[in-house]
Amino acid sequence: MAGASDDHSTAKWLALLGGIASVLSILTWLGLSNAAELKELLADSSPSSSSPSPYTSSPTIYIPDRPDTDDRPDTGDGPDTGEGSTDDEPGPGPSTPTPDPTEDAFKAISAGDCLAVYDTGRGGTTSIDWSVDVPPAPVSCADEQALVRVTATDTACPTSYGKSYWSYRSATTGDTTELCLTRIYHATYCMLGQQSGDSISLAMMTAVACRREPVPAPYNQIMHITGVYRAPAGANANNCRRAAGDQTRYWSWLVDDGATLLCTTIYQGG
Repeated sequence: MAGASDDHSTAKWLALLGGIASVLSILTWLGLSNAAELKELLADSSPSSSSPSPYTSSPTIYIPDRPDTDDRPDTGDGPDTGEGSTDDEPGPGPSTPTPDPTEDAFKAISAGDCLAVYDTGRGGTTSIDWSVDVPPAPVSCADEQALVRVTATDTACPTSYGKSYWSYRSATTGDTTELCLTRIYHATYCMLGQQSGDSISLAMMTAVACRREPVPAPYNQIMHITGVYRAPAGANANNCRRAAGDQTRYWSWLVDDGATLLCTTIYQGG
């Protein structure tokens, strides 16, 4: 039995020596000279539970406190809904301009209308002072009250014997309304004249009462209309005589572009 025990011990030592030889072979293959180096190798290759993981920064994400905060970038993609803003509140509607009754009265007049208006003569020879400030309602052109006929509106008006214009510029709208006028003459009516020697200049758009009274400067005569005729060829003051042997002194003018002969005398009434 002792012999068997010795054989067993010998086998254990041989196995141990074999193991050591194997370790030395491994160390030789790894290029290590001793067991300490093997220990260091094993320590380096094992992950440490206390080592921190690599840090990777996360992108900063902006989350506004509320959608209408002033710090929110303005992208222009939608309306501003900021609290307290009145930009989107509807403003007052377009204001209605203040009516201008005088302008309305001028605009109500049309070409072909006849009016009972005339030049008072107080504007002298350089301007016309109309008898009213606002055009009155039209009258029949056959009425003796009709003193001017509207030939056109809002256009360049001709000015010559018996032709003039009446304009009005509204301070409210800034628009100008213009009426082109032609004088209507009636026999027995009176007008203003400016006499120098035997020559008399007739204020073609005037009308005045037929009575002897002071007249506005620079006029110095009241002229009485004795007749309004269709002008014959070569018409002159001789065509104004009302009867054979008539010795009255007449002054005459061709009006209506030469179509009408206007005959006058110096008023001699009381």
